[in-house]
Amino acid sequence: MQAEKSFPEIPAKRNALICPCCLQFVEDVRFLVDPNTCQITNGDKTIKLSRQQFNLAKYLTDCFPRMATKEAIYDAVFMGENGEGPDIKIVDVIVCKIRPAMADVGLVVETVWGKGYKLVEADASEALLIKEASIRNRAAGTTRRWSDDLDNELLGLMRRKMKVAQCASILKMPYMAVERHYKKLKPLLESAA
Repeated sequence: MQAEKSFPEIPAKRNALICPCCLQFVEDVRFLVDPNTCQITNGDKTIKLSRQQFNLAKYLTDCFPRMATKEAIYDAVFMGENGEGPDIKIVDVIVCKIRPAMADVGLVVETVWGKGYKLVEADASEALLIKEASIRNRAAGTTRRWSDDLDNELLGLMRRKMKVAQCASILKMPYMAVERHYKKLKPLLESAA
């Protein structure tokens, strides 16, 4: 009978991560991105994302610490082989969805207004604030609903020739909600003029 081979135990290394594909220790790495399982690991924290969310997060991690333009993200993640894809606003939507998850592993998706997004490392308190501010994680009844008063405010802003982004900022409402009502009210404003 053949003697059973014993393998020496590998002591756990401090500040090292285990690569999910080869199970080897990887030192001096801030976070690991595993495309096979769509997981991102930072220290002892791991998140799992959908394929589309993961592809966007991976692109941002590949660019880390530099900024990635919205157009570059769109081309790399959402553009099909035939040159077609969804509307470019899909980038904003997916970023909004991955922000709380990325905060769990200490990575903040920071908006660079008018240009794109970049990842920044965050401490635990900063990550918690981001997670609490996320629309997806708000407690029931804390989100502000659209009302007729907001329609009147938006009409006033539109008369002052303000763009959708400016209106969203002033009204403190999500861009997409303001844009939807902006388009609905625009014919009213044009017919009154």
